[in-house]
Amino acid sequence: MTNVVTMEKGKVINLVQEPEVFYRIQNKYDRIISVLGGSTQVSQVVNSDIDLIEITRKGLPTSVVSTLSAVLGISMEKMSSLLHISHRTIQRKNSSDLLNVYSSEQILEIADVISRGIEVLDTLDNFTSWLHSDVRALNYAKPLDFLDTSFGTKLVKDILGRIEHGVYS
Repeated sequence: MTNVVTMEKGKVINLVQEPEVFYRIQNKYDRIISVLGGSTQVSQVVNSDIDLIEITRKGLPTSVVSTLSAVLGISMEKMSSLLHISHRTIQRKNSSDLLNVYSSEQILEIADVISRGIEVLDTLDNFTSWLHSDVRALNYAKPLDFLDTSFGTKLVKDILGRIEHGVYS
């Protein structure tokens, strides 16, 4: 079950926004890929870090940028700045065009943060609310503003881990 959109009782649902369905996804890799639109969107099944490396090297389709932007509740301009690509460049690409290694890697890291955030904070709404709030551990900056580098995504995941363990953050 790696699709972000699925049919349940004749109704289309988004797995990321349905925590009870999202939590049934036991595999860390399936949760990351579901955030990006599922294995059909990514065009590969992922079962290990080696698979993530292969996807990064091959490049993710440009369409995942808008999917991730919608999941985070941010504009495409903000999403572009997180990926260090101009918004105009993304607009010019076809949805099936592949992103470069660096953008693909950053997208996968952001998807991992989202997956972890939903796991710790229970719902996508709780996570996005936290992501857009000022956090003391970040000198009262927003966690969203740290998702543009691998060091920033690691820091955000570390803070989520502290929250999970009840450490004041």
